[in-house]
Amino acid sequence: MTFPSNASSPPTHTLPGIAQLFDKSGATVFLFDDQERLLYANDQYYDLICHTRGTHPTWPDIMRDNYARGQGLIIETDDIESWIQAALAKRRSQTYRQFEIDAWDGRWLLMTETLIPEVGLLGIGVDITQAKNITTALKEEYQNALVKAETDVLTEMGNRRALERLRKLLVSKGRYHQVTALMMDIDQFKPYNDTLGHLQGDLCLQQLAQLIRSCLRLSEAYPIRLGGDEFLILMLDAPLSLAQQVAQRIRNSVRESAIPHPATGSGLVTLSMGLASGRITDSESLSSLLKAADDSLYEAKRSGRDRISSPRGTSESQS
Repeated sequence: MTFPSNASSPPTHTLPGIAQLFDKSGATVFLFDDQERLLYANDQYYDLICHTRGTHPTWPDIMRDNYARGQGLIIETDDIESWIQAALAKRRSQTYRQFEIDAWDGRWLLMTETLIPEVGLLGIGVDITQAKNITTALKEEYQNALVKAETDVLTEMGNRRALERLRKLLVSKGRYHQVTALMMDIDQFKPYNDTLGHLQGDLCLQQLAQLIRSCLRLSEAYPIRLGGDEFLILMLDAPLSLAQQVAQRIRNSVRESAIPHPATGSGLVTLSMGLASGRITDSESLSSLLKAADDSLYEAKRSGRDRISSPRGTSESQS
């Protein structure tokens, strides 16, 4: 093993022993002196930093080269010199430290750095790419499962779990939102199921859910199936007037679809809808908003169904 002429070599009985121990270990091993010059590295480290074997660059030069060439270690920064200074401050701040690094070739390594008195900064890296990939896959599976848990299987809308998550997000965002709730259900849906069967009822729910989603052109409109034939749309930062337009668009789309219904006067599937709007300041205020929308829905049904009712008591008659 050779050293650069301007480097202060560690005790001869220590470094050769380290070299013999790690040369063929399979781990990535390096040793820097107090001036951040590379004293020793095995083949794995030279491969990692994309430098010629046997050379002894300084650690800052290694980082600059990797950054400039886009190879070796990945460094995410717009200012390499500031990044180097910040990293240097960490390198010898502790006797022992552990961290993860990634390389341009796709590998991940778990690195440890140990300050050894009268020797230098010893680093050892273990390839954790496979473990990292497994962890990433597990996280993706978990997120997929979470999405599925918050999605109604039949209609692919959000479910009550999604509503609870949205409730928490609205309260935790740190600013008050004007939220308009549009609650709706299918007129005379029980007779529909009793006459045509639950399989046909499920198909009707799926068709209506698709129609509802197709009428939503707002960036922050969240359709939810509350259960049975009851649906909810929460529209963030949307005035009541805009929500009324959305409701009318849904109503017209359902009419145009002309889904047969054997138990209604028109012979077609229709929706009753209730609107309410309010400012969300906490979880209780959202509950009050949903209650107001539900009351409006009840008013629409009491007034003859197939209509849109607002919280002020005005309702649009069937036409």
